[in-house]
Amino acid sequence: MLPNPPATPTRPDRTARAWPATLANAFRIALDTLWMHKLRSALTLFGIIIGIAAVVLVGATLGVVRDSVVRSTARTFGTDNFLIAQVGSVGDLGRKELAEKLRKNPRIYRREADRLARRLEPYARTASVLQALSDVRAGDRVFLTAQVTGSTPAIQSIRDIPVGAGRFFTETETRRSQGVAVIGQALVDELFPEADPLGKPVRIQGRRFVVVGVEQKQGSSFGNSLDRNVYIPIGAFEKIWGSRNSVDFFAQPHDPGRFPEILETARFHLRLLRRMRPNEPDNFDILTPEANRDFMAEIVDAVSIAIVPISSVALVVAGIVVMNMMLVSVTERTREIGIRKSLGARNRDILAQVLLESTILTVLGGAAGLMLSFLATFGLAGAFDSDVSIEPAYALAALAVAGVIGIGAGMFPAYLASRMQPVEALGSET
Repeated sequence: MLPNPPATPTRPDRTARAWPATLANAFRIALDTLWMHKLRSALTLFGIIIGIAAVVLVGATLGVVRDSVVRSTARTFGTDNFLIAQVGSVGDLGRKELAEKLRKNPRIYRREADRLARRLEPYARTASVLQALSDVRAGDRVFLTAQVTGSTPAIQSIRDIPVGAGRFFTETETRRSQGVAVIGQALVDELFPEADPLGKPVRIQGRRFVVVGVEQKQGSSFGNSLDRNVYIPIGAFEKIWGSRNSVDFFAQPHDPGRFPEILETARFHLRLLRRMRPNEPDNFDILTPEANRDFMAEIVDAVSIAIVPISSVALVVAGIVVMNMMLVSVTERTREIGIRKSLGARNRDILAQVLLESTILTVLGGAAGLMLSFLATFGLAGAFDSDVSIEPAYALAALAVAGVIGIGAGMFPAYLASRMQPVEALGSET
């Protein structure tokens, strides 16, 4: 029997050892090529920057809008209370629907609201609210169309109204219908630009009120100022606008965990006060913070469905620009590619070089787009009067998208370049 031949020693895979050097060489050549065509590279970068910035800023803005919806609802409605009104809606009512509700639902007069409040006293904190728009005067200065709210002291805790200076009006002042007022920061800036407003008189519809408190600055929501408020006792309000207006009735359960139960209790007692039969539909409206937030969230989501694809078009255009640039670049370097292939460059070397060129461009453009977005957030913060930030995960996703665009846009030009025959490429006159 012949002896077994000696085993041939295995050699390390040359391909595995060479690929880092190949990639590094392709990266260096790609950088050199981009630097040689600085103007063209810069114009392509500009398209990527605009596309990435547009998408990132849209995402950041939508996040701010959603947060603004929650804050606005809390400031104007409250977070754990409900509202009973003659007509209440989370959206705009059509003319016919409004007329039908006004015909079907009788007004909720203050007398009826007070009786309902006494029945709910063991379960919830309540406040009747009347509102009107009016000019407010202080000396020779006038603040136009302030939001005047007449209510009881309980409205401060129900609506979470923060008083930055002074105090809110008291139960005694409310019972006596005294002329005291808590004003918003916008009125302070306009009527008392250089003076302390506390203790100073203002006039509403010709009646004199003394400023006893100043509401903390609330900012704005969807471009509307939240600092135009004036709060006065509900009796003082009725001295100006009369007592035949329908009140809005706010209730805040003492135990938020019993919210649904107390909401049904309020509905039951109001139906009982109105002597309604069991099969009759409610002749009043009830609103909750969730209904308001859900409605606004639906609007924001609907806007998102339209805006996000539109803003993403900028990325598609940027990808087309990158592909066009790479096609031009490959056409211009046909002889160079032929020479490199005749000197031993493989198809994958050419492929890697062209793909790296497009990927470097898009990643650099993505990073610059993120920087531009970061700078733009300062302007958005001023516009929304709120903090605007770009989430790290969103920033990484934007860079990843930029890289995918670079690979996708460079794939076809890279394939064409790698499949060139050296003889044909060398014979090209471009």
